[in-house]
Amino acid sequence: MRLLRAADRYVVDQPGIRSWHCFSAGAHYDPANLSFGPLLGVDEHLVDPGAGFEDHAHRGVDIVSVVLAGALSHRSGSVERVVRAGETLLQRTGDGIRHTERNASATEPLRLLQLTSLPESTVVSVVSGGHRFHDPWLHLFVAAGEWRVGDVALHPGDSLRAEEPVGVVAEVVVAGSLVVAAAS
Repeated sequence: MRLLRAADRYVVDQPGIRSWHCFSAGAHYDPANLSFGPLLGVDEHLVDPGAGFEDHAHRGVDIVSVVLAGALSHRSGSVERVVRAGETLLQRTGDGIRHTERNASATEPLRLLQLTSLPESTVVSVVSGGHRFHDPWLHLFVAAGEWRVGDVALHPGDSLRAEEPVGVVAEVVVAGSLVVAAAS
């Protein structure tokens, strides 16, 4: 298992957005941390009111956006929707998409977790109670609360990667939520 503490993630600041990356990203190139199986990115974004990611492209990946707090305004072509706290958005980019992602609020911050993976390779779920995992691989991200896996205490922003985690148990210490990426 590989533990990544919240404070050890790669931090990127841009106007109105602070991002924490669990994998190599942008100026933070680490050849030993490019991916985990088919999982290519686990990025937490804190987006100021009204700010966001302007029109940009993706191709050949699946992106799951989990809104942890606030509301995400997502526009792709002529389709716009708002994704609220507790909801997820799955985008299969196939041959390519262009989209805009913004904080839907003019007053409240948006906290968003985005997971990027190879197409149709990963299942993402949000867990709020203890859970036993039987997946060939998994990546756990603590969105809120405190958790324990074996003798490892996990706090908000921490993540844990496990290969062949048959029988791994995540226990809730303080109520919260755990975002789980596992083999599909």
